[in-house]
Parts: sequence; C-alpha cells; structure tokens
Amino acid sequence: MKRKDRRKKKSMTKILLLLLVLIIGVIVYVFLNQKQADKKAENSVANIASKEKNTVSKNSSEKKVLLSKDENHLPILMYHYVTSNSDELPQDSNNIDIVAFENQLKALKENNYKTVSAAEAQQLLTKKEKLDNKLVWLTFDDGSVTMYTRIFPLLKKYNMHATSFIITDYVNNGQGGILTWDQIKEMKESGLVDFGSHTAQHFDLGLQTAEQQQEELLKSKSDLDKELNQNTDMICYPAGGYNQDTLNIADKLGYKFGFLDPGRNGAIESDAKESDGLLMLPRYRMLDTTTPNDLLKMLEQSTVYNTENTIEK
Repeated sequence: MKRKDRRKKKSMTKILLLLLVLIIGVIVYVFLNQKQADKKAENSVANIASKEKNTVSKNSSEKKVLLSKDENHLPILMYHYVTSNSDELPQDSNNIDIVAFENQLKALKENNYKTVSAAEAQQLLTKKEKLDNKLVWLTFDDGSVTMYTRIFPLLKKYNMHATSFIITDYVNNGQGGILTWDQIKEMKESGLVDFGSHTAQHFDLGLQTAEQQQEELLKSKSDLDKELNQNTDMICYPAGGYNQDTLNIADKLGYKFGFLDPGRNGAIESDAKESDGLLMLPRYRMLDTTTPNDLLKMLEQSTVYNTENTIEK
C-alpha cells in the first residue's frame, strides 16, 4: 500500500512538473511574440514617420517649374510714387493713391498672380522655364521715399516682390523725398526688393553725347555695386530716353536689361519678351485711375499666351 502511494505521488509530481514546464513555455512564447509584435509596430511607425519627413522635405525643396514651347511673355508694371500725402511728392509726380495701389495688389493676390524678383524675371525672359503662367513684375522708378514708407510695408503684408530703380546722385546728395542708402539696404536684405540703375542724375540719355551717357551709366552702376555689394545689370532710361549709343554703352558696361517708358520715344505698352531686345523691355504704365479690372485686363494676354504655350508633362 505504501509502495502504491509512493508511485502515485511520484506520478503526480511528474505531471505537475510537466504542467509547470508547459505553463512556463506558454508564458515565454507569449512574451516573445508580444515583444516581436511591439518591435514591428515601432518599425512601422518609424517607417511612416520617415516617409512623411521625406515627403515634406521633398515638397519643401522642390520648386514647380513649367516649360514653354516658345519664349515666355512677362508683363512689367511701371510705378513711381505711392502715397496719399501730398507733402511726400515732388511737383508733377506720377503718383498713385495708397488705397488704389493696395487694391491693385489685392487683385493680383485674389487672382493668384505671382510677383517675380529680378532674378526670376531675368531667367523667365532668357529661358523657356517659368514658375507659373500668372506672373507679373512690379517696377518703381525714381527711388522715392514712398518706396520705403508706403510700398515696402504693403509688399511685406502681401509677400510680394518688386524692383526699384535708383537715381544714385539723388541718394548721395541726401535729396528730400528720396530714399537713403540705409533704407535701400534694409529693403534689399528683406529679399522683397531688388535695385537697378536710373542713372546718376536722371538726364534724358537720348539727348546727351556718348561721353555724357558713359559717365551717367558708369557712375550709377559703380555706386550701386559698391553700396549694395552687387553686379548691377538693370538700367531704366529716365523719361524713356535712349538711342543706339545708349544701348552700345550699356551693353559694354555690363547692363543686360533695359526698361522703356511707355508713350515715350516710340515705346508702346505690351508684354516683355526676349525677342524685343533685353535692353528695350516695354512696360505698362500704372495710373491712379487704373482699376483692379483694368490691371487684370493688362495681364490677360500674357496669361493666355503662357498657358497655351506650356508643354504638357
């Protein structure tokens, strides 16, 4: 009887040990499987995050570029002063009221037009690449202080670019109503405004001798290059005056882009394009009476042309 009891106890002990081993095995199996599942989940989350990061990085670094079948057309708008205060204006100035000007900027924004920097405009005019089909170049003649006090704040407000043409001797002499070098440098550093030459003294180049033109164009370029640490390659002809000597001298001095004054010296309002001659780029004259609808009509032709001439990818 005792022997049977011992055998029975031994058998029970074996069963219990077997059960214990089995339970431990199950626990270990579940633990390892859970750990592997957790690791897979972590890797999956990491992969998704990595993909999202790469997508964001790719999208932020990529810049949409369209291609054209033919040369691009670019409307260039010509402004001078923008203010509602008469004491900021010289006599017979070409002024636009600040409210009218802001309404024009709003029309551009609401209709998805992009204002280009000088560098973007130059590339657009010399290559078949473009950032968009709805582009416009804002230019401002004379270097009025309203460029800093009135126009610059609105460029910042709407995140728009512009080019200002400077009469350098006016700045050097501290002439009233004209920008200072400090104001010019601040605007340039913002990345929203770039600068070109409007000659040294604002003489009509077409009425000057070749020697006088050489002096005007060289001095203005030298001052801008020195003060702004740049290679000035844009010249806006005062009163639209120029002749063949002007073009030859400008080219020799390193100017690559020249701007006309519509209605002066035979210049007409039209879109700029490379075949016009880069030193004879036409512009549209902006007036105080130019409504947002008038502005959009000016831009319509180039938009239609550029859209029709876009190469489908």
